[in-house]
Amino acid sequence: MRQTTLTIFFVFILSLLFFWMRSTYTQSNFNKLLTQNYELLLPADTEATVPQITTKEWSRTSEWTIDTGQSWKEYRTWLGKQIGGRYRILSEAEGQVDLRKTYHSEIHDIKLTAYEERGKIHVVFRLSLW
Repeated sequence: MRQTTLTIFFVFILSLLFFWMRSTYTQSNFNKLLTQNYELLLPADTEATVPQITTKEWSRTSEWTIDTGQSWKEYRTWLGKQIGGRYRILSEAEGQVDLRKTYHSEIHDIKLTAYEERGKIHVVFRLSLW
C-alpha cells in the first residue's frame, strides 16, 4: 500500500513538473532568447537573414544566415571573444562549431557552419526542454 502511494505521488509530482515546464515557456520567452543570440552572433556592420522558426512540442529551432564578409578564421576569433563563458564548445571542426548552454531544464544549442562562399555562415539555434 505504501509503495503504491509513493508511486502515485511521484507520478503526480513529475506530471506537475512537466506541465509547469511546458506552460511557463512562452513564445515571447523564446523570441527574447532568439533576439539575444541573434545579436550575440552578429558582428557589427554585417547582414543576416530573418530567422525561420520551427516549433515542436519540447523544442524550438531557429535558422538564419549571416553575411560577415570575413573568413571563417576571422569570424571564429571574433566569436571566441564574444561568447566568453556564456556557452561551452561541444565540438569544433574546420568551418564548424557546436556550442551549448544549459539553464535549469533548458538546453540551448547553437551550431555554426561556414559556407564555401566567403563570409556566409549558417546558424541553427535550438532550445529544448528536458
